[in-house]
Amino acid sequence: MFESKAESIVRRLRSQIAAGEFGSPAERFPTTRDLAAQEHVSLKTAFRIVCRLRDEGILEKAGRAYRIAPVLPAAGTSARPLLLGFLATCLESPYFAQLACHAEEFAHSVGASLIIASSNYDFATECERLRMFCRQGVAGILVCPWASTPEQEAFYAGLPVPWVLLGRKLETAECDAVLVDNQRAAQRMARHLIERGITEFAYIGQRGKVNDRRLFGFRAELAAAGFRLPEKNILRLDSQNHEQCRSAIGGLLKKRGSGRLGVFCYHDLFAIRCLNLCLRLGIRVPAEVAVAGFDDLPGAAETYPPLTSVSYPVRDMARLAFESLYARIKFGSAGGGGICRYLDSQLVVRESTAGA
Repeated sequence: MFESKAESIVRRLRSQIAAGEFGSPAERFPTTRDLAAQEHVSLKTAFRIVCRLRDEGILEKAGRAYRIAPVLPAAGTSARPLLLGFLATCLESPYFAQLACHAEEFAHSVGASLIIASSNYDFATECERLRMFCRQGVAGILVCPWASTPEQEAFYAGLPVPWVLLGRKLETAECDAVLVDNQRAAQRMARHLIERGITEFAYIGQRGKVNDRRLFGFRAELAAAGFRLPEKNILRLDSQNHEQCRSAIGGLLKKRGSGRLGVFCYHDLFAIRCLNLCLRLGIRVPAEVAVAGFDDLPGAAETYPPLTSVSYPVRDMARLAFESLYARIKFGSAGGGGICRYLDSQLVVRESTAGA
């Protein structure tokens, strides 16, 4: 299909503005005369280009100048109601429930509606839910992905609407994502346990999780300090299978060696189950077994003993992901070629690893 020079310039300027090449919102856009010279077009064509960007809400006029418009509209001023999708990995997890709650909050702030669904740690379900969103006519999707292999990740390239990832990015495709540096957080946890005098280590991860950066960072930091994480001490469990978790974690605790054991868990739900089993088996925490989790769920401070965990700003994750998705919708770009935004985490030390 033929594309005029003006249309080509508009399309390119959309991408450049979305990428921040012309500055942040409220910064001044080049004058019509400057744009005409820069793009080698007439003043009339440059004026049409600027007007097109203004009509699309990408620029806004302030006096005699044009400035970059805010990505998000003011509350209640969205030109048309949007329908969006949010796909969590497991809504039974308080972490994903919090993410969904904050995403809904930001969607409502611009007058959008949000459909929320869960993949339940299953790639086939993930695909079906994403197709369902598209059939419902969503303008964009926020996704906590479970896809991990190149073949699975290729599914996303066929989605007809913009999408932004939370918590993990695709290994084989560029995309917008809001992430926590899991590997760095796990390295901090390993150093903390070593500093507490731990000499034996174990890791409890989520079954089916490929490229687990938390495990990678934990094991790498232990190795750098001269410690091993034996394969027999790495559990990969289904967090929804309570009986399996009790049996496997109980077996790990009973077969521990003579030294103090440090157990780092993929998330707080595993860690809380580990604490409960220690209490049931008469194992002293942290004198005999130190237990640490990830996500710092609201209940982490209420366990006995209170749980050491990794905390990060869940609300900021949802906000940044929503802003990225809204920008993709506004600038008319689907997935791919995106920007990863990293949020830092904080190690919250409590009595489960550093008892009085």
